[in-house]
Amino acid sequence: MEEREFVAGSREVWERLASAVALVRSRGVKGMGAPALRQMHEDYRHAAADLAYSQTHYPRSETTAYLNRLVGSAHGELYGDRPRRIGAAWRFVTREYPRLVRRCWRPVLLSAAILSAAVVLGWVLVYTDPALARLTLPEAFRDTVGEVMERDTTAGGDVWAAMAPAISAAITVNNVQVSLTVFAGGITFGALTAWALVRNGLLLGVLAGAFGQAGESLSFWSLIVPHGAIELPAIALAGGAGLMLAGALLFPGDLPRSQALRAVAPDAVRLVLGVVPLLIIAGLIEGFVTPRELGEVGKLVFGGVAGLGLAAYLALPGRGDAG
Repeated sequence: MEEREFVAGSREVWERLASAVALVRSRGVKGMGAPALRQMHEDYRHAAADLAYSQTHYPRSETTAYLNRLVGSAHGELYGDRPRRIGAAWRFVTREYPRLVRRCWRPVLLSAAILSAAVVLGWVLVYTDPALARLTLPEAFRDTVGEVMERDTTAGGDVWAAMAPAISAAITVNNVQVSLTVFAGGITFGALTAWALVRNGLLLGVLAGAFGQAGESLSFWSLIVPHGAIELPAIALAGGAGLMLAGALLFPGDLPRSQALRAVAPDAVRLVLGVVPLLIIAGLIEGFVTPRELGEVGKLVFGGVAGLGLAAYLALPGRGDAG
C-alpha cells in the first residue's frame, strides 16, 4: 500500500484519538464519559496497529514519527499514572531537554549559523558603510549610537562607555522579544524566523563594530558576554524550534501540511519551553552580575565559564538513557 493511501485511510481515526488525548489532558479521565473512553480505547488499538504497520513499511517517515508520539501519548493517558508535576519538570530540565536539543541539532545549528553570519555582517558594515550600518539599528539606537558613530567613531570614548550599560540592558529586553518571535515565526514558513535572527544579529554586530571603532571593545563585550553567553544560545534554540515548524510546512513529505506540523510541534514546543529558564538565568546575570565591580576581564571570564557550563549541560546529561 502506498503511504499516501495508508494515511488517508486512517487519518480520521488518528485525528479523533489526538482530540481525545487532548480532552483527557484538560478534563481528566473522570471528565470523560464511558462511551468516549470506549471509543478512545478502540482508536488507540487501531492506531497501535497502524504504528506497527508503518514501522514495518515506512520506518523513517514522518507518518511513523507522528504515530509513535500519538500512540505513546494515548497509552500514557489510558494506562499510565500521571507523574508528579515537580518530578516531571525536574526530569525534563535535567535529562530530557539536553537529549531533545541533541536530537534537534540540525535546525538549532542552522539557526545559530544565521545569527552568527548576521553578527559578522553587521560588524563589517560599520567599517565599510557606516550609513547603511546605522539604518540597520532600531530607532531607539539610531538616534544615539548612529549619530555618534557617523560623527566621529574614533573620539568620545567616554561617551561610548557611558552608553554601554543602557545598551546592554536594552539588548537583553530585545533578546527576550526575539526569542518569542523566532519561534512563532516558524508558521510563516520560516520567513519571520530568519528575519528576526538576521535583524538581531545585525544589531549586535553593528554595536560591536561601533564600540570597536571607538576603542571600547573590551568595555562593550564585558557587558554583553556575561548574560550573552546564555542569551544568544537561547535565541538559537528558539530559532531552531521555529525552523522545525517551518520545515514541516515547507517539506511535509507525504503528509498533509497540518499533519506534518502536528508531528513536529510537540518537540518544537518543548524545545522553546526549555529556553524560558535560560532567559531567566540570563536576566538574573544581567541584573546582579553585570553591574558588579568585577573588572572587564573578570566579567569576560564569568561569561566564558557560563558558556562552558551551558555547553556541558546540553552535551552530557541523558546520554546513558535508553531511547
